[in-house]
Order: sequence, then structure tokens, then C-alpha cells
Amino acid sequence: MKKKSSVAAIFAEFLTRYPKHFLLLFLLLVMEGVVAAMSVMSIVPIADFVLDPTFAKPSRITRIVISGLHAIDLHPAFWIFGTLFFLSSIFKGGMGVTIRYAILRIKYAVVRGLFGDALHTFFKARWGFFSGSDQGRLLNTLNKELNTIGDTLGHLATLLANVIQLCIYLAVPIWLNAQMTFTALGLALIFGSPFMLLHRLSYRLGQRNTETANVAMGVLSEVLGAARLILGFGRQNQARERYLDAFDKHIGVTLRSQTLGTAVPLFFQPMAVLAVLIAMGIALQQQVRISEMAAVMWSLLAAMPILSSLLQSNITISNFLPSYEQLVSLRQNAAEFEEIEGERIFTRLERSIELKDLSFTYPGREQTLTEVNLSFHKGQMVALVGESGSGKSTVTDLVLGLQNPEKGQVLIDGVPLGEWKQNSFRERIGYVPQDPQLFHSSIRENLLWSSEKASEAELWEALRHANAAVFVKELPQGINTVVGDRGVRLSGGQRQRIALARAVLRMPELLILDEATSALDSESERLIQQSIDELAHETTILIVAHRLSTIAKADQVYVLRQGRVVEEGSYAELSAKQGGFLNTMLAAQAPFELTEMVNV
Repeated sequence: MKKKSSVAAIFAEFLTRYPKHFLLLFLLLVMEGVVAAMSVMSIVPIADFVLDPTFAKPSRITRIVISGLHAIDLHPAFWIFGTLFFLSSIFKGGMGVTIRYAILRIKYAVVRGLFGDALHTFFKARWGFFSGSDQGRLLNTLNKELNTIGDTLGHLATLLANVIQLCIYLAVPIWLNAQMTFTALGLALIFGSPFMLLHRLSYRLGQRNTETANVAMGVLSEVLGAARLILGFGRQNQARERYLDAFDKHIGVTLRSQTLGTAVPLFFQPMAVLAVLIAMGIALQQQVRISEMAAVMWSLLAAMPILSSLLQSNITISNFLPSYEQLVSLRQNAAEFEEIEGERIFTRLERSIELKDLSFTYPGREQTLTEVNLSFHKGQMVALVGESGSGKSTVTDLVLGLQNPEKGQVLIDGVPLGEWKQNSFRERIGYVPQDPQLFHSSIRENLLWSSEKASEAELWEALRHANAAVFVKELPQGINTVVGDRGVRLSGGQRQRIALARAVLRMPELLILDEATSALDSESERLIQQSIDELAHETTILIVAHRLSTIAKADQVYVLRQGRVVEEGSYAELSAKQGGFLNTMLAAQAPFELTEMVNV
């Protein structure tokens, strides 16, 4: 039932979303069938002429053709009949090419629609969908399996075309000699019935093919993403062998899968020819007219490859169905994580952002946050500090709406976050993560990604705010310099300053800096700290900090420990509190910061 429902779902996608494509294809198929019937019937006059040029006892089709020639003042002759046969065959070939083009148009139209729908569904989901998904499965679905689904739709359209063609091809021989035609068809179906049983094997191979492709794509993505680490450890050979091992397993399944699809028509075709020969032998014993037998045989020999193609389509579609099922599964999973959209449009922060009695736990892990109460007042610089795993970054995810609390609320000016349109709020936020995530494009394009309508002056003002204008001007192409994948052509400090410029370009109501200086040298940290101090006069800032030197000017500091707020107050108060958590952390970091200053 799973297979049938999937086929029906794919076919429904084809018919309901693209009815005009389907109607055009149907009309083309009918026209192609009529031309095919004409090409079959054009053989009969040639055979009658060869057997009896006087046409003493012509067949029904020959009489019709001769009447038509007389109507346009043409005398029946071999070259006339030959020309009709040639023209009908050429026209039939042209129709075949047109139909193939129509099928490909449908295929890629549907693939584009499926791709767009998938990305729309994925990006309506919360961050939990992406963080909890197998990246190899996601990448393989979007990169390979969607194209495979397109191939399936192409096969379904071809299947429809073949059914219509088969009916038209068989209409003429049934009219000429029903007994011979049904004998050949019956034998062909008997000979082909064992091949129908292979669809279960093909479906299982399709499942394994998709699974191994997921693994191979995941390994490739991981290897390429860790190229710097692999080179640094000198583990190039191990990385290559790891991917090739996954690729070999995928190829092993793919070879069996594709061989099965190829073997079916190759084995069936001689069986089909045998069926036609047996039917022809029976017709000879019954002394059927030679010209009619030639037309029937020509039709059957043209129809048998189509019947063979139907069997192959059965195997191929069974093999491709797991790709569609994986896409459906991912879309359903993304739908479960769909964000709750409110109706309110956020334009500016009037008073504060509050987290009230908020608790959160990641699936399968211990409690991450427990009854946390925080508030970020407009115009303040607020800092979150604590040891690794204390829940600092989780707080930023909750403020951004990337995760939903299991208890408590995030309030924006006293209104629950869920009542706001999420993107209207996020578009007024500047976010700088620890990993700056620059795109493989120019600095200008990376900045405009944040604010598409920004002017040239605004771009340079944002760079100045981020202490990046000087080094950008010194680059070979200046602001048009391409930064490479993830900004690899820039230093860590330069990437972070471009990311900061990208965030401040939109003049955010709230600027979130999530461990933005944790991996930087002292000089880069100093430059970014200057930028933060300057921005503190213009917007509300939330800093998640591991290096405590970055929060010296914070208006409010919250210290988290094991998911709870254990200390809060101004930086001056907490740093001077002997035995306090912040005071202890500062004392622990002081020797390391002194060492860095000496090294610089």
C-alpha cells in the first residue's frame, strides 16, 4: 500500500499542480498516436502493390488510400506509397521528439516546484529542525533525490505516453486481425508476468540506494567542511579513504539497482518477438492476407518495445519511490517544527525584553535552563557570562525565537514573542555569532545581504562602526574583494569585524554578540571592543561572553551556572564582590590575559 500511495501522491503532484502541462502532453500523445497509426497503415498499400500491382483484390486500407489519391488527381504507384510511408515516419519521429521535450519540461517544472516547496517548509521550521537533522540526509535530498523524483515524474509521464501509444498502436492490428493481435498480446503478458514480481526487489534496492547516498553526501560535506583541520593534522589520506569507502558502498547498491532496470527490457524483448512469431505462425496457417499480416506484424513489433518499457517503468518507479518518501518525511518533520507566527508587526523596541520563569531542555539531554529570569532594557548593554554549557547561547536562541521554551515566556515590550511575526522581529536584530558565517562573495554583497537597500555611504559607515573600514580599503579590490567560502581569505579578526558591520548595517533595535571575541587575539578583540563601546550609545546590546574583558562596560551582568542565574548586577558591583562568581572568574582569567598582553 505504501508504494501505491506514493505513486498516487507523485501523480497527484503532477496533475493538480501542472494541469496545462498535462493537457498539452495528452494532446501531443493523441496526435502522435494518430501519426503512428497512419505510418502503420501506410505499409499495407506498399505490400499490396508488391504482391499485385494491378490491385485486383486490395485490402480495405489500400482501397481507402487509393480513393484519397484519386481525389487529388494522383495515380497509385510504388513511389507514391513509399513517400507516404516515409513522410508519416518522419512526422512520427518529430512528434516523438516533441513529446520527449514536453515530458522534460514537466519534469523540471515539478522538480523546481518541489525544491521551492521543500526549502519553504524547511525555513518555516525552527532551528531545532536543522540542528536535529542529519545533514547528509538533507543535502542528499536537495542535491540528488529531488532530481531522482523528477526522473520518477518523467517516467510516470512516459508511462502515460506509453499506455496511450500502446492503445493506438493496437487499434489498427485489432481492426485488421483481432485473433492474431490478441494471441500475440496474451503470450507477451504471460512471458512478462515474472518480471512484474521484481518491483519489491527494486523498491528495497531503491531504499538502500537512498540510504547509502545520504551517508556518502554527509561524509563529503563533513570532509570538505573540515579541510583546514584535515590538512593541519596531515590526515588527507584518511579523509579520502573515508569518503571513498562510503562512495563504494553506494556504488555497490546503485550498480545492482541500475542493472536490474536495464535487464528487464533486454530479457523481455526476445520473449515479445517470440510471441509475435507464434501469432504470425498461427495466422499463416489460417491463410491471412499477406498485406494485412505485414501491417499487424509491423504494429506488434512497434508495440512490444512499448510493452517492454511499461515493465521497465514499473521497476524504475519502484526504485525511485524511496527518494520521494524521504522528501515527504523531511517535510513532515519540518512541519512539526513549524514556527508559531503571531499577528503583531514589530517595528522598534520601546521598553525591554524579558525572560520570565523560563525553562528549556534539548531532546535527550539534561535540563539546560531552569526558571531563568532576565531583562534587557532599551539602551542598555547586558552581558551573559558563565562556564561552557551553562546555557548562555541557548538564551540567545530563545530570544531570537529559534527555540521554544518548555516553560515560561519571552516577552518583547510585555508581549509574548509568539504573538509577533517572527521575521518582523528578527529583521530588527543584528546578530554576530562566534562563527561569523560569511558567504562566498564580495564584502559588499555580504553586507548587502543584511540590508539590501543600503547606500554606499551606509556601507562604509557600518564598516567604520566595526573598525573594518581601514583594512577593507587596503584589500586588492577593496569592498569588492571576494572573501572566499566562509570568509577563508580573511583573518579571524577581519571576518568577525565584517560580520559585526553586517549586523550594524541594518541599525538594529537589539544587537546580539554571541561569543563574538572568544577566538580572537588581543588586538582583534581590542578593535571589536572599541566598536561595541561606540555602538552602546546607539542600540541595545546583549553580549554572551567567555572572555570577561569584553563586558567591563556592561550595565547589567547575569552569571549563569548549570542553567540557572546565580548572580546579577552591574559589572562594577559583581567584579568587586569578594567570593562572588564573577569575581572568581575574573581572578581565574587574569593570568591568561596578562600573558596575552605580554606576548603582544
